[in-house]
Amino acid sequence: MRGKKWLVLATVVAVILATLALEMPTLVRAVGSTDEGMAVFLEVLNRVRESYVEEVPANRLIDGALRGMVDSLGDPYSTYLTPQEFQDFQAGTNGTFGGVGIVITEEEGYIVVVAPIKGTPGDRAGIRPRDRIIRVDGRDIRGVDMDTAGQLMRGKAGTEVVLEIERGGKTFSVPITREIIEVNPVESKLLPEGYGYVRLTNFNEHAGQRLREALDQLSKQGMRGVILDLRGNPGGLLAQALEVAREFVPAGPVVYVEERQQKERRVLSSDLPRERWPLVVLVDGGSASAAEIVAGAVQDRKAGVLVGEKTFGKATVQDVFRLANGGAVKLTIGHYLTPNGRSINKQGITPDVVVPAPHYEGLGPLKVTRLLRPGKGGLDVAELQRRLQALGYNITKVDGIYGPETQEAVRHLQWDAALPASGVLDDATLAALNQRLSGEGVKDVQLEKAIQVLRGLLAKKAA
Repeated sequence: MRGKKWLVLATVVAVILATLALEMPTLVRAVGSTDEGMAVFLEVLNRVRESYVEEVPANRLIDGALRGMVDSLGDPYSTYLTPQEFQDFQAGTNGTFGGVGIVITEEEGYIVVVAPIKGTPGDRAGIRPRDRIIRVDGRDIRGVDMDTAGQLMRGKAGTEVVLEIERGGKTFSVPITREIIEVNPVESKLLPEGYGYVRLTNFNEHAGQRLREALDQLSKQGMRGVILDLRGNPGGLLAQALEVAREFVPAGPVVYVEERQQKERRVLSSDLPRERWPLVVLVDGGSASAAEIVAGAVQDRKAGVLVGEKTFGKATVQDVFRLANGGAVKLTIGHYLTPNGRSINKQGITPDVVVPAPHYEGLGPLKVTRLLRPGKGGLDVAELQRRLQALGYNITKVDGIYGPETQEAVRHLQWDAALPASGVLDDATLAALNQRLSGEGVKDVQLEKAIQVLRGLLAKKAA
């Protein structure tokens, strides 16, 4: 029976290779002949099957061969996706999937809940931020990576999954019925002075529609100008980038696309009659692909002002081709250029107003084994001083002595964190210090600059 299975597998592989050879003469030339190429492939396949020290599933070998073929292109954005990987990819781009509706992260070998999505099964079941998920349907997921844990919790809407939760030293089980979850990539609010703030986290299939809804709502609240936050946005669908750009960029080109199969550049354009609001776009090194299409169009067409740090620099276009096995191949099929004909691949876009974000390289969380107070000294005090200095507090000298200057800096940290200003580094103050080093609770200097720039644009418009 097993021999028949491998005969069928070999026949399928042969058909695939023969089809490739018919459609891709260069492949035939590269291997010498079609028959030779198939023979070598099948020889290796059978040698592994018969002689490898352990029996390997057939699908695993074929997946590996297909992955190797695409990896040989040397393009980090072209990849072979197994059926499971393709499902996960679709969930990300579609923005909808069957699941429980919780955002998770990985911390010290545990899967930890960042937050439940409001109105989802996880939210209704009482899942809380900082809950640890220990088991999923009885499977221990301690030490499991975040992607695998997410796959275990996703599933068909209407099915049940049981999560074992650890909270406050106690564990308990929570049965949850999965539902269709929509990931809304847009967060919005009205800032003082009538400035609309819209954060777009990715360009999934809902991006354009949810952005329009947010803009309409903010407009009804009296919005006078827009800050579009694309920081940390890794991109997504080209069509959605075009939809978003069409909300801000006036009639004319948004992006040019050059593809191997097309003799001429494709131009994708906006038909917006005129700009509706003064616009500032926030970008950083995590703004990539579709986010750079929008940023590049805004900058080249002078539809707004870019503030922040240089973008990632990914100007390639991928398409996804479904395969008969349920998987897919994601291939780079072209490059894109900004409206002024700029290729920003591997270069990124430099903002009109460069504002570096605070970075604390080499300064991890402070760990101390004693209470630090005035009069103490040592390396742990010096490490405290280094971190206070990096966060902008007034430390003129890192000397390892907890003197008046260090005490005053700790007091200012406590004031900023709404803690009693004792000037002593207690547990609560240590937690506040480490939270700021992680980026939480730190003053957003880029957003502050964006507000300042938008204020200037509105004053110029009124003049």
